[in-house]
Amino acid sequence: MKTYQVTLPDEFAAFVDRMIAERKFDDLDHLFLYAVAMVEDDVHADEAINQEWLKKEIQKGIDSANRGELLDGPAVMARLRAKFDAAKQLRA
Repeated sequence: MKTYQVTLPDEFAAFVDRMIAERKFDDLDHLFLYAVAMVEDDVHADEAINQEWLKKEIQKGIDSANRGELLDGPAVMARLRAKFDAAKQLRA
């Protein structure tokens, strides 16, 4: 097991103290283990969502190719370059 030293802003420290005082968690270790587990769950959920989105986008590409709606490499790169240049000008 690894030990970490954590410095919290006052408002977070007050929250942690309150959670322990109200016996929402047995001690600081339990609270932090719970918090890290929640973050881990969120990260896994985000990864799953991104995978689903990617699968849908890939299927769109396959469907488009099956309909014969293909572009050659230079045409795609030119279109992407134009979008990039337009976005860069908006930021300037």
